[in-house]
Amino acid sequence: MKSKLFSISSILSLALLLTACGTLWQVNPLPAGTALPSPLPNLASPTFTFAPMGATETPVPPTATAIPPTATAIPQTETATPRTLQVVAAPVIISLDMLDEQNGWATGATYLLRTTDGGATWLNATPPGITSVGYLTSFIMDAATAWFVLPAPDFVTGTLYHTTDGGLNWTARQVPFSGGSLQFLNAQAGWMLAALGAGAGSEAVAVFQTNDAGVTWNRVFINDPTVTGSSDSLPLSGQKSGMTFLDARHGWVTGSVPVDGFVYLYATQDNGVTWASQTVSLPSGFESAMTTADAPHFFSANEGIFHVYLYADVSGSVFYRTTDGGATWTPTFALNSTGRYAIADLQNAWIWDGGPAMYVSHDSGVTWSQVDTNLNVTDMLATFDFVNSATGWALTADANSHYTLYKTTDGGATWKVLIP
Repeated sequence: MKSKLFSISSILSLALLLTACGTLWQVNPLPAGTALPSPLPNLASPTFTFAPMGATETPVPPTATAIPPTATAIPQTETATPRTLQVVAAPVIISLDMLDEQNGWATGATYLLRTTDGGATWLNATPPGITSVGYLTSFIMDAATAWFVLPAPDFVTGTLYHTTDGGLNWTARQVPFSGGSLQFLNAQAGWMLAALGAGAGSEAVAVFQTNDAGVTWNRVFINDPTVTGSSDSLPLSGQKSGMTFLDARHGWVTGSVPVDGFVYLYATQDNGVTWASQTVSLPSGFESAMTTADAPHFFSANEGIFHVYLYADVSGSVFYRTTDGGATWTPTFALNSTGRYAIADLQNAWIWDGGPAMYVSHDSGVTWSQVDTNLNVTDMLATFDFVNSATGWALTADANSHYTLYKTTDGGATWKVLIP
């Protein structure tokens, strides 16, 4: 189950994307000395004591008292048009999310795409009637099941598209949000961290929850102080980078705030209704660094990792690992690189700035080794993605917005062009 399309594992500038369509999450570092936002997070706020969690839990709908009266469901419409997916010759791909060695999804400016042969050919899976796609908020569950949010012109509401047959048929429903971070635990239970607008060092968000695959949504949290019933347990201060739920109660929101020695990690134990800062220690040598954290990836009920950029005199990256369902997080080895990163599974991770060498870890970031590559795309690397220790894809973009897709089957040493 993956949600990095056309996002996590592909990181673009928040300012650019909010201007374009406000749907993809990316937080840029702020230089040292930048004025602090107001209000700042309460760094002394209590952290959660995590209750024991089972491997499987039934999604818990939010209580009526947690939903403001304004969170009534928007009337729904539904469409379904059977068809055959057509091959797109030499598609212009601007983001991608590969699920395994054969199956993946991608976007272009005007279409959604699917591949079933590792990226050699791409099928047009765009819902009927859509002529412009760009950067979408999305969640890809598997080769057949996906959700996409297309913003309305007001960038306040949107349309949620849902397929269960790999894009042959879609349902389309109006939703009370336009973009943010979308996740489903299973075919029914999902959450949306909706972006409501960002300012200097601050961002208003709301959390919506569904238990019927996105047919209806309840707003369980909002931190916009102009809205009645707002809460600051997930502070207005800080740019939010993403959200992950492990089960029906436990979730995390990550981001950045220009405070030395602080990792922006907030956790909920009640389905997103309330949040609290979760303290994690910074690695040795980076105790005073400013940070940007990205949403966790869980690979079981207990094990997961998340990535943090460290900005100091000498900047770097570190992965945090949990073995107790997120109750505690331990930093691994801090690597002196701030390149893009990819996570294939709990063990295998890469960091690459597009230069002639990349770094790979096969133990969740505890140790790293260098891989010399035949591809030097410094300043051109848009994103890269691995599905196991050997197989990955890289997408580059030049100054003329020309995109090229590459593939490796030897862990990143050798790359071959799929789409020139």
